Amino acid sequence: MASGLDDFKLLLKEFRGLSQWAVVGGSVVVPFAAYLASLSPPWPTGIVPVTAIVELVALMLVFQFYHDSSRRVINRVLLASVAVFALTGVVYLGSVSYFTYEVPTTKERFVKGYECTADARLVFKERCPDLGIDELSTAEYKAERLWTRKSIAVTRTSLALLWAVVFVGLSFAVGSFLCYQMRTKKGGRSRPVGTKAVESNEVVP
Repeated sequence: MASGLDDFKLLLKEFRGLSQWAVVGGSVVVPFAAYLASLSPPWPTGIVPVTAIVELVALMLVFQFYHDSSRRVINRVLLASVAVFALTGVVYLGSVSYFTYEVPTTKERFVKGYECTADARLVFKERCPDLGIDELSTAEYKAERLWTRKSIAVTRTSLALLWAVVFVGLSFAVGSFLCYQMRTKKGGRSRPVGTKAVESNEVVP
């Protein structure tokens, strides 16, 4: 008889298979996140492997709390998760576009800040803190010369958190969907909402 852990391993297998299908059969190390690595924030450098842990924990929560939930509950979780995924995804894409830059010579990506240093304010005045690649070239593409370390640290952390929330939402959405579909596949189909269970000794016409 299969244990709960066996069911969870099956969920992980299905999750990985679905992520591979999403990238047209490609081989991925980290579900979903590896395929979107080019969109990941520049900091921290190991955020894609860390995302695997985030996805795993999210799937553990889904399995623990919603493995035997009704279709109505699963639908609510699924809709809420998709909404979180979509909203944070849009916010993340806008933020990473505005607060990151690429060094033309090395193609390395770095994070900007939102508050200029005293020296940068003297030089660029009203253009602060909305400085672009031209201003960065005068500072040898060093963000710390134009923005305060505190603002850079806050921006880095915010982008990393947004990235993580995007994949938490995605994992909850896919995980809850798989939990319900796996249960119906095994013969544990939930009865339609509003109907009553039929007793074993009742005669069904």
